[in-house]
Amino acid sequence: MLACALGDTFVKAHINDIQSTAGALLQNYPCMLAVVLFFVSMLLYSQAATAKALLPAALVLGVSPVTVVASFAAVSALFVLPTYPTLLAAVEMDDTGSTRIGKYVFNHAFLVPGVLTIALSVAFGFVVGNIVQ
Repeated sequence: MLACALGDTFVKAHINDIQSTAGALLQNYPCMLAVVLFFVSMLLYSQAATAKALLPAALVLGVSPVTVVASFAAVSALFVLPTYPTLLAAVEMDDTGSTRIGKYVFNHAFLVPGVLTIALSVAFGFVVGNIVQ
């Protein structure tokens, strides 16, 4: 739980920098919305806070609604940093020992399936969005 509090403190101290950096990136490269949402949600630990902080700004900057809807799945990157309470609880409740956090922090059991699921969801969102549009 201490890691979660430290991460939250860091993000709250730098939220303006995060928003301005993300806004500048989206202004130059609107197609990077999914990547921005992924990394910001990883830092904010909240899908709603990420959406509230970045999606209105993305729309104002001219990112197409199809891109916004397709990229929305990327706000689910809460699992990347192993500090989210649900992830830590899952590791602690695993009696088999197969679910653990590695010594390199980013090599935990949820990383590959989670990133793959988000990437496929965003790609599927673009395919369906362009068909429906």
